[in-house]
Amino acid sequence: MVNAFWLDRDLRRAAEWLVDRHVLSSVFEGSMVLTTAARLNGYPDPEDDLYFTHAGHPLTRWAAASRENWRRVYDYVDRAHDEWRYRWDHDDDRVHGSWATVGTLDDDLLSDLAWPETGRSDPPQVTGGWKADDYVDAYRLYYANEKRHLFGWAKDRTEPPWIDEYTVPEGPDAHRF
Repeated sequence: MVNAFWLDRDLRRAAEWLVDRHVLSSVFEGSMVLTTAARLNGYPDPEDDLYFTHAGHPLTRWAAASRENWRRVYDYVDRAHDEWRYRWDHDDDRVHGSWATVGTLDDDLLSDLAWPETGRSDPPQVTGGWKADDYVDAYRLYYANEKRHLFGWAKDRTEPPWIDEYTVPEGPDAHRF
């Protein structure tokens, strides 16, 4: 499944709160979303080098809807990539392979695409039954309740301070957000 975990509006903080497993998956899956969204909007790929997958996924459709949404995913993946370097002690010049693929995109070509909308909208809540008025609340609920089995943070990263507040053992229909 493709997802971005919008755990905070500050994307650096959101990346720091990702469990180790989601740091890597955010770089990999987010890169696929970005290249697929660009291709959905007509980005040329004559050598078929760019990822094209999950074209109908809500996150991919959202990224493809506007250049600003696409840029928000880009910024999210960039922060996750920084976190990948930090947690596993990679040098600053080391680039994850999937992020390197995104780096091959030409910014002028991206800007010239006919994006369907202008402006940025809130990302979709790809959070199962965990919904809230605010997408950050929805993702925190989802993370605190559905992703506990993955909890683990390397180096000096620790469990986010809001986990207990968002834990709802009774299930998604019992939350107050």
